[in-house]
Amino acid sequence: MKTLIITGFELKRVVQKKWFIISTILTPVFIILYAAFPVLIGALSQKERTLGMIDKTGIVIQEFQKEYSNSTLEKKQKKGKFNFDEKSIKIKIQSLKNIDEGKSLIASKKLDGILIIEDDFFKTRKATLYMRNVADTVFQTMVRTRLNRITELYLLKKLNLEENILEEILKGTNLKILKVEKGEIKKESMESVFTLYMIFSMLLFFGLVGYGQILLRRVIEDKRSRIVEVLYSSAPPYQIFMGKLLGVGIAGILQLFFWLGLGLIGYFYASSYFPSFNISAFFSKFLLFLLFFFTGFFLYSTIFLTIGSIVETEEDAQHLMGPIMMIITLPFAISFVLMMTPESWLTIFFSYFPYSAPFFMMMRSIISSISPMEIVASVMLVVLTSIVSVWIASKIFRIGMLHTGKKPTIPELIKWIRTG
Repeated sequence: MKTLIITGFELKRVVQKKWFIISTILTPVFIILYAAFPVLIGALSQKERTLGMIDKTGIVIQEFQKEYSNSTLEKKQKKGKFNFDEKSIKIKIQSLKNIDEGKSLIASKKLDGILIIEDDFFKTRKATLYMRNVADTVFQTMVRTRLNRITELYLLKKLNLEENILEEILKGTNLKILKVEKGEIKKESMESVFTLYMIFSMLLFFGLVGYGQILLRRVIEDKRSRIVEVLYSSAPPYQIFMGKLLGVGIAGILQLFFWLGLGLIGYFYASSYFPSFNISAFFSKFLLFLLFFFTGFFLYSTIFLTIGSIVETEEDAQHLMGPIMMIITLPFAISFVLMMTPESWLTIFFSYFPYSAPFFMMMRSIISSISPMEIVASVMLVVLTSIVSVWIASKIFRIGMLHTGKKPTIPELIKWIRTG
């Protein structure tokens, strides 16, 4: 009963804070902006480029001008041949007399690049591109792709093929990518799968770190103000410990369900305008996410509670938080790298290692087919580790909250665990 009272007290302390209301509203906004960032970058990359050309063959520059003339671009747009890709970017072609002219135009920002085509280009297949911004990979890809296309067309024309046959040969392919899971085809693209995992992983990361730091500050505040001595006189330390964990954890769950409600509203709103818009996978994985969030919360929060109970100021806590944040941040960061190899031994290892399992098993369940037993085994390992962590942290908490003076050493912490 006392645990429930403390849980309610801690829950009230969290939800009544202004930051809780602000974060509840702003977090979905930031996630949406983060998810829309690639689209925004794509839109920004649509700006027109100006390419200066010195073409000693006289053929390449004509093909570039033909490809990127206004009439050709308008024709492609009407046919819907491109949307937010490099083909939709306009390139203005300008003929140059020499390289010095191009350099001066680049210096005055009137050119984005200079393409040098030697007279033996179709034999050597070598060209040189001077760029004002060498990080503009979209521009580089466009020029390289167009040069390859012109070379292919030139060689095929030497075979005296008709124009319609040439167009048929050089016509690109439209590759549709669908996910197969448990013998069934899912209507999920790479972008939707990546976005889904990004949303879940960000909620996991910011939830575990954010609420863990809340617990850390609460414990330091109670220890510094000596409220803990009053609490110890009215309830056993273990009940106080669990009350703090559950109170803050329930606040996190309430916040997640609020976000889920916003997601449902957004889904129905979007589906009315975009019938093909499908985020059913989000809701099918939400239960698993909730399970990992709750178990991961206990796992990580015990670390924050332990640190808070053995230090007296937030400054001291920050010194100890460096290695801990590495433990939490590393799985979140490398999970995006290992997405391409979900069945590799390293990915599978991280899927069962308790401190990285919430991120990696979540990732594997979204992007590939895994058996329910794998998920159960991973969850059980996280749960068992959480139970052990709670047991150890509660013993340190019992003594640490009354401890003052210098920070305890590792042998002293081991002694606390034994005597706690």
